[in-house]
Amino acid sequence: MKQLVVNDELIMTTEALKVHFKAIKRKKKKFPKFKNVVLGGGNTFLCDYMLNAVANANSKFNVFHYVEYLSNGNENDNRKKILDETGVTSVHYSYYEECTPLIENTLFYFFIDCNFLKEKDETITELKKILEFSKEKAKNKLVLSVILPEIPFFSNGPTSLAERELSFYLEKHCEKTPELDYYFEIEKLLREKVSGSSLDVTLLRFDNIFSPDFYSTPCVDFKTLVQECVRNKKVAITNDDYKRKFTISYIRDACENIFLSSISAKGGHIYNVASEEVTVADIKEILYEIYPNDFSLEKNLSQGLEREYSCMNCLKFNFLGFETSFNLKTAVKHAISFFSDLEYDISDNTEFYAGRIKTIQALEIEILKEIDRICVENDIKYFLAGGTLLGAIRENEPISWDDDLDIGMLREDYEKFRRICEENLNDKFEFSSPFNNSGSHYAIEKVRLKSTYFSTTFSAKNVFPDGIFVDVLVYDKTSNFKPLRVMQSLMLVILYYCIILRWYNEARRKHMYYQTKIILPFLRLFPIGFYHWWFEFFIKLFKNKKDATLLIDGVGKKLKDGPLPKAGLEDTVYVDFGTTKAPVPVDSTGYLTFDYGANYMEKPNYGKRKCPHDFARIDLGKYIFDVSGATPFREVDLRGELFESEKEV
Repeated sequence: MKQLVVNDELIMTTEALKVHFKAIKRKKKKFPKFKNVVLGGGNTFLCDYMLNAVANANSKFNVFHYVEYLSNGNENDNRKKILDETGVTSVHYSYYEECTPLIENTLFYFFIDCNFLKEKDETITELKKILEFSKEKAKNKLVLSVILPEIPFFSNGPTSLAERELSFYLEKHCEKTPELDYYFEIEKLLREKVSGSSLDVTLLRFDNIFSPDFYSTPCVDFKTLVQECVRNKKVAITNDDYKRKFTISYIRDACENIFLSSISAKGGHIYNVASEEVTVADIKEILYEIYPNDFSLEKNLSQGLEREYSCMNCLKFNFLGFETSFNLKTAVKHAISFFSDLEYDISDNTEFYAGRIKTIQALEIEILKEIDRICVENDIKYFLAGGTLLGAIRENEPISWDDDLDIGMLREDYEKFRRICEENLNDKFEFSSPFNNSGSHYAIEKVRLKSTYFSTTFSAKNVFPDGIFVDVLVYDKTSNFKPLRVMQSLMLVILYYCIILRWYNEARRKHMYYQTKIILPFLRLFPIGFYHWWFEFFIKLFKNKKDATLLIDGVGKKLKDGPLPKAGLEDTVYVDFGTTKAPVPVDSTGYLTFDYGANYMEKPNYGKRKCPHDFARIDLGKYIFDVSGATPFREVDLRGELFESEKEV
């Protein structure tokens, strides 16, 4: 259980950085031309997570030529494991001392925890060496991330302290401690080295920071808090829990901010970095909200509460344009799951689409039942496809985070289905196709539920019936001769993008904006039906081929991945699927391996369990509370809610 929590967070921290690596690779985000990235410092968990995330993100996008780790010879087991698994080169400081003239265009990430005094002398020495490495090389950059010692609470004044204010407060108004002396020695060293030089050094300060497995949070002892609640089976909130407010950072957010500071943070500056201002009461209330069946809630409060603060003011850092991805509920749950035996499960706290995901899936099954009725009555073969098939095979129900339902057909059955579907559908459903004047121009035809909205950020721009749907995928024969397959796929990809661009009919930011502005005037020379006709022509190019053994997913997401085997898809068998039964291929191994890889039966880490679509509008109308016998409600008017009549459907 504990390792599952940690693995999940390591993966999600990497995924957070991959977004930025991808943007840099596609030149959508400016990034200094560093050839190498080198990480080092004390044995802080912040370094461990950052090392893992940078190494894995870089292995996919190759933003840096080399990712290296500066070893001091005293690495903990966790870091040794990360180095081994990621394949990062571990080099000793002496290597850089010998090769100083060769070091240039290097980004150094260095990490210090001022609460860990055991390594103080050695870490300060290593920091001095890093500064010496960079002294002669103006193109190098050092981002130093420091975990501060405890910031004493203050009252009757500001509610948070900016960078210089905090230094003044710690130095002049707080009791001197070895931990504070450690921090002041670092700050003094940086001022001495940076002043009057060309060194590019940025200091990031964190105060309360935690990950699932480690925490440096003087203001809240996660482990003790959780274990006390578990022992007493009670969440008790007192005045002190509300009284004191402090800043806090979660590991995923911290790593993302450290990386982004390499892009925008200015050399010679100190930045306070934190995710959010919280109280212990906030954390306890989240604990109770997540596990209401495991704890009782007790509040012992009195009036006349006077606030105390221990908050860093992060306005300067936030001005750089960083948007936090911090979610206190998720972060607290990860820590709670690690420090207790409470179940680590996302089903109760992901709240996909504001708690609608189960209702959406139930409505999609209602559509599936209607499709099944039509297919059985008309001798049409179909099978569950995509993630829907995976859910049926792996779990005998829809995947809990999947927001759509897919069925598949071979071309012969598909042509018969599209001819008779519309006239055979129950009145509460409609067939959405580019060939029936429905207003939809998706390459994938859909059966939709009327009186609902389920619009993506793309389709929301267009006014057309866009309710809860089931995708109808078609699998077409293709050539056994690879060059012909490649030609067919290339034409389909080109035509697919022509249809999408012509339908949206304007350039979109972050979507090949300038190329689209050039192409669109030429696309507008022909009606959108012109592109649909050619798409149909090329997708059915080999429909009469007798010896075809391969198929293409011509209107799905796998067109660029090549062909899939036809074997196993021609016959079906019914299996349990949620509240109904549905057909699956007699042998779905080849299909699922093609779609999801050889390990398709293994569930992904929790952090990757998220809905695949980006919806802009979800409105279930009369079905929000009752799926089967929905209460009559006003009929949908696509022009807007205020145009709706009192007619009920």
